[in-house]
Amino acid sequence: MQPAVSDLATVTTLRQNLPTSEQFLNASDKIATFPAAAAAPEPVRQATPSAPQRDWPSALALIEETSEAIRISNLRYAQLEERLQQTIAQAAVNMRELEAQIATANEMLWRSEERARQAEARALEAEGWLARLHDAVTTSFSPANRPQPRD
Repeated sequence: MQPAVSDLATVTTLRQNLPTSEQFLNASDKIATFPAAAAAPEPVRQATPSAPQRDWPSALALIEETSEAIRISNLRYAQLEERLQQTIAQAAVNMRELEAQIATANEMLWRSEERARQAEARALEAEGWLARLHDAVTTSFSPANRPQPRD
């Protein structure tokens, strides 16, 4: 805690260090000038206000235009929200249709692969029978197995 300033010289020194261009007078200066101001009152003038005139109709029109713009903006927002919901619903329908098409295509692919495996198995079986037939023909009709002509 700082000690209170009680020395009159210190207070006077501090007051002298204050800038003289301050906007407000200190209390002692106000008291000193009060009787002089009270003794000679100035005549009361009726000051004409130089404040700018308010253009209330224009302000009201601007408010109406702004509220109309906000109303239109809200309406547009509602329309866009509705279109968004429709787009989301349509996308969901399209996605279900595409998923069904993918499932059908996968089923067809599985069946095609199964038919290909069956065809490959039949081809291998046919090749085996062809090899046996070839062997049977070549061994049955070979010159060693032919009957000898009788003279």
